[in-house]
Amino acid sequence: MNQEILEALKKFDWQTIIDYGQSLEDLNDRQWRFLKGLVAELTVEKNAVDGLVYVGHDHCDFVWPKYNVTVELKSQLSGPLYGKRGGIAKQISIKLNNSNGTNKQIALDPQQVADILIVVRNNGVFALTKDTVLKTAYCGGDGWEVRLHRDHHLSEIYLLSGAVTRHTVYQSKLKEKVLDAIRQEIPGPKVL
Repeated sequence: MNQEILEALKKFDWQTIIDYGQSLEDLNDRQWRFLKGLVAELTVEKNAVDGLVYVGHDHCDFVWPKYNVTVELKSQLSGPLYGKRGGIAKQISIKLNNSNGTNKQIALDPQQVADILIVVRNNGVFALTKDTVLKTAYCGGDGWEVRLHRDHHLSEIYLLSGAVTRHTVYQSKLKEKVLDAIRQEIPGPKVL
């Protein structure tokens, strides 16, 4: 990975991103989980540096015009990056997509992989290059998945933060606000 991009990624406010992401418990319900990913993406955009822009496309959550790269974010806030002894997890699995049973590809299409994949976990953040994703991806039944092993892939895992301990608990009322916004937008019955 380009050293300038790596240094810029390390300047993101990962503490705030992880703290806020862990404060979204009201979005853990299966019906609301789709929104949690979007909120994580927008939180990264707001706490990024150098003009990272959210676009929300398939396989590309952000464009970064300054560096002419695309970026995908995977929010895995339920799992740790760092273990109790301070080392990174021995094995890391990243679900790239869910094909809903339609995946018939025998190879991952390079067009479906962003230049940089950022993975936010509950105590740390790392990035992978497109080359690493393509090299380590496999067809996992219902879509593509990346599996990394610390002993084999450590040099390909770009650590963007050290171990992050949660400092701030935010009081999120997003679910309530989204429900209110939807109710306000829905037209009422027509008076005859």
